[in-house]
Amino acid sequence: MPDYTINDVIRFARQRHRAYLGREVTDPIVQTQKFTNVFRVLDRGSQYLLRLMNVYEDPRDRVALSYFYRQVNRPDTMDAIIAANEGFVPDFEQITDPDWYDDVIQPVVEARPGAFLNGAYIILIKPGDSRGTVPKMREMFPGAANHLARVADEGKLATRVGLLQKTPGLGPFLAMQIGTDMGYCEGEPDQENDFVLAGPGSRKGVGFLLGKKSASPAEALHTISHFPVDKLPPLPRSNGRPASWMDIQNVFCEFSKYARFKNQGRVGKQPYQRKGKYRVKIPSQFVLED
Repeated sequence: MPDYTINDVIRFARQRHRAYLGREVTDPIVQTQKFTNVFRVLDRGSQYLLRLMNVYEDPRDRVALSYFYRQVNRPDTMDAIIAANEGFVPDFEQITDPDWYDDVIQPVVEARPGAFLNGAYIILIKPGDSRGTVPKMREMFPGAANHLARVADEGKLATRVGLLQKTPGLGPFLAMQIGTDMGYCEGEPDQENDFVLAGPGSRKGVGFLLGKKSASPAEALHTISHFPVDKLPPLPRSNGRPASWMDIQNVFCEFSKYARFKNQGRVGKQPYQRKGKYRVKIPSQFVLED
């Protein structure tokens, strides 16, 4: 029999959202361990990228920017790149230009030894490839130009994600992340209940409900799409928009960590505190009409 039920996931999500709001949290694991937000769009990195992508209207620039940023995955590095780029957010033409990496990226890499990449997705840091970061980027990002241009020509989330999976350096998880990023931009429809791919962490989270190590993609999709979102608070500043399939995918990913910590009895020694406040923008397509 599984050790956890859907009510445990609901309780975890409610507690995590209370932590985001700065309200009292009674669960000692949520109090002392780091988890991402229930609503993906509220995360610091997503908010940072959302502002950068909305600088441009051309979908090519937006998808190239997300493709680039999600693999660097550090706002502080991105700020340094923008500063080195004469204050301009890099666009499609620059991101897919090999010479740009010599002129702009190389000096930033040299100025940030050991602090250029986050490494969360381990895309550019590949075993057996002893080349430096810049030669890898100089090859991979320009090599993705035609793939990214095709993604930019498509409007459906599912089609975008499918094409992104064929792009150099991307697997299903990161393809879903970039497709979701594009959906935050001005002028985009809200498609977050049309399509979702459950990442490895999310499948493990659903697995805790099923009494198995990891759920199958079909099992995860069924659980995510049938989650009782009415039991969760709505997205702040959205006039009542419920958690989307992407948000619930996110919840199960974080629940997999929560359940693992609980099984191990891992409670932190100090209350978790996020690193300062940041501006939050809710995409207009996520705001429900009265």
